[in-house]
Amino acid sequence: MNLREFCVLMTMCLVWGLHFIVIKVALGELPPTTYAAARMALVAALLAPFLRWRPGVMHRVFAAGLCLGVLNYAFMFNGVGLATASASAVAVELYTPFATILSFVFLKETIGWRRTTGIALAFAGVVVIALGGGEGDAAAAETQSLGVALVAFGVMFEAVGAIVIKRTSGFRPIELLAWFSVIGAACLWPLALLLEPNGVRAIPAADPVRLAGAIVYSAIGASIIGHTSYYWLIQRLPISLVAPSAFITTLIAVIASVIILGDPLTLPFLIGGAMTMAGVAIVLLRSNRAAAEPGARGAGFFRRPPDPRESK
Repeated sequence: MNLREFCVLMTMCLVWGLHFIVIKVALGELPPTTYAAARMALVAALLAPFLRWRPGVMHRVFAAGLCLGVLNYAFMFNGVGLATASASAVAVELYTPFATILSFVFLKETIGWRRTTGIALAFAGVVVIALGGGEGDAAAAETQSLGVALVAFGVMFEAVGAIVIKRTSGFRPIELLAWFSVIGAACLWPLALLLEPNGVRAIPAADPVRLAGAIVYSAIGASIIGHTSYYWLIQRLPISLVAPSAFITTLIAVIASVIILGDPLTLPFLIGGAMTMAGVAIVLLRSNRAAAEPGARGAGFFRRPPDPRESK
């Protein structure tokens, strides 16, 4: 990794890590689904010139768009609104275990006992965080648990969408991101009007600087710049060098959440976070080793197309 590649990677991690803070600030101004719809609408407007209709594969694009542009954000943003930003950042790490499980079910990859152990450890760590929140406040603990569960569901749908899009060829990443944003905006706005009838009315009352800044950061920074950097890196570097960026992103998110938002570093959080990160590390290390073996089944699985998790 040369200096330019290292700087791009660190910029990407910084943009994605700080996005958890931006989301929490934005959700103080708008309900979560309404904010997600506004964010996707801006991305769709910016990327409209990249929309391309390719016959024969659009059904997969629409299916992936429902997972990556609708269900992922609907669950994720509502979860972040309930849980702390730091807990949400760790829960997002479940993408790797979910993707590995789905690769076993749908792509017939071999997992092995080491990756199975890593998956179990990662899930157990998130459960510890979910059940250990609230610092003695039963209502806060229940809210934290529900929020972490919603984030986990969002990550699961993200992994499903990645499996669908893995079978789709002929699209540039920017084209897929454009379609996902259009599908997301088209579905999230009706959902927001249904679930959050006062959401649109909250827009005029919101702080214009905070709201506009958050939406622009989410759309341009996290979605477009973040994903462009990610694709640029995986085209030039071994995936084993790019994959650990998830750990850096989570570390930045946790540190920023503690410093800026005052998230507590409780013992359950520290234990659960260490368990989750260790489990994900095991899965990634074993996956990279399997990919390096000639003829290994599922080699290069983590060289996936669009990954909107990190756009958050």
